[in-house]
Amino acid sequence: MKPNTRTSSPRRRARGMTLIEILCAILVMTLGLLGLVSVMAKASQATIATDDAQRAASLANEIATQMWLSGTVVIPSDTLTAWKTRVATATDAGLPNGVGAVSQPDTSINFARITITWTPPGGSQHQYFTDVRLNN
Repeated sequence: MKPNTRTSSPRRRARGMTLIEILCAILVMTLGLLGLVSVMAKASQATIATDDAQRAASLANEIATQMWLSGTVVIPSDTLTAWKTRVATATDAGLPNGVGAVSQPDTSINFARITITWTPPGGSQHQYFTDVRLNN
């Protein structure tokens, strides 16, 4: 009688294991790459937010310097209008949807508040403000 050749040999049982291992490796690599892309996107967003905040500080410093040079917090309207236009123009070192404002609640003590508000595309509103007080 002929021996039974249908019994499973160890080699025959492991026949599909290589394919499964390759598919698992591809899955792990894909998840790793997706995670890496996600981290890079978040880092890019953080860089843009930091850059916008730096520009807001620079723009506020620009108008504060004008106040310091003139010796008063009262800025001529044409200078203030030009500054507000620059804040609102994102292509000219301004901010996306930027709005600049200078409030002078008490000019007798030479005090003013510079406020810059902007909203990046698809983001939430940000605000930067600084106070200027000039000593007489």
